[in-house]
Amino acid sequence: MSLNEFDVIKKYFTRSSTQCSVEKSVGDDCAILTPSPSKHLVMSMDTLVAGRHFPESASPYDIAMRALCTSVSDLAAMGAKPLWFTLGLTLPAVDEAWLQSFSDGLFSIADQYAMDLIGGDITQGALTITVQVHGELDRGQALCRDQAQVGDHVFVTGSLGDGAAALAMLQQQLSVSSEQADYLHARFYSPLPQIAAGLELVGIANAAIDISDGLLSDAQHIANASKVSIELQLESLPYQPLLADIEQQRMRQWMLSGGDDYQLLFTVSNKQLSAVQSLIDQGLLIATQIGTVCTGEPQVRCYFQGEYQPQQQSGYQHFAS
Repeated sequence: MSLNEFDVIKKYFTRSSTQCSVEKSVGDDCAILTPSPSKHLVMSMDTLVAGRHFPESASPYDIAMRALCTSVSDLAAMGAKPLWFTLGLTLPAVDEAWLQSFSDGLFSIADQYAMDLIGGDITQGALTITVQVHGELDRGQALCRDQAQVGDHVFVTGSLGDGAAALAMLQQQLSVSSEQADYLHARFYSPLPQIAAGLELVGIANAAIDISDGLLSDAQHIANASKVSIELQLESLPYQPLLADIEQQRMRQWMLSGGDDYQLLFTVSNKQLSAVQSLIDQGLLIATQIGTVCTGEPQVRCYFQGEYQPQQQSGYQHFAS
C-alpha cells in the first residue's frame, strides 16, 4: 500500500522533541514554541533544486545533509545558536528507500546541532528541498553585514575554494586522487556550518557573512551594507594543503568566486585583534587575516604582493546551464 503525505510525515519525519522550548511539533497545524526570554529569534530559509543546487544523481542521504548544512550556515554568520527547523519537501513520487536515506541524512546533521524538526510540508513535483532554520542570540549581539568599520581587519575562517573544486570534481572537470575525492565530497555535501566560530565571535567581530556566493561577492555585500571599501591580499587567501597540486590560477579563481565554501568572512577592530588571536592560539578559531577595511566607495579591491589585481566580482551559479 502506497503512503500518503501524512504517512510519510509520521514514518520518516516525526521524532520526540529534544528541547523544552518545543511545546507542539510535527503532527499539528502549527508548531508551538517558547522562545527564551531576553533573546532575539533569527530565521533564514533556503531552497535547493535538483540539477541546480546538487546533481540529480546524488544520494538522498547526501542531499539532506547539504540542505540542512547550507541553511544552518546562515545562523553561524549571525552568531546564533541553532534551535529548530522546518522542511518543505517536493517529491516526484513516494519512494520509501529514498525517504529513509534522506531522513537519516537529515537527522544526522540535526542531531549534531541539537535541532528539532518542528513542521513543514510535503507535496508532489520536481525534487525540491526548502529548509527554514531558526536560532537565538542575545539582544543586540547579532553579527550583521552593516557594521564593518574603517580600519577593521578582514578575516576568513577555514579554507577557500573547496566548494568550487568539489563541484568541478562532481561535473568531471577535475581529476583527483581518492583522498582528495573523499575530502571534496564531504565539503560539498556536508560543509561544516561555522556555528562554533560564530558564537566565539559575538562581541568581538564587527561584521560577518557566510561565504556562499564566493569571497568577492560576499565581501561586496559587506562593503555595500557598511558603506566601506574592502582591500584583500590575494597571497594571504587560505587553501586546503590537500589541494595544493591544483593549478594555481584555477584554484585562486575558485577561492575568489567559486562559492559554496560556507566559511565566515568577518571584520575585527584593532581593539579586538588580540582577542581574535587568542581564540586562534587556543584552537577555538581557525581563521586567517586576508585584508583591511578602508575608506572610499563600496567596492572590493584585490592586491597581490602590493600590486592591484582587477577581478570580475561575480559569484558562481552552480549547475547553471
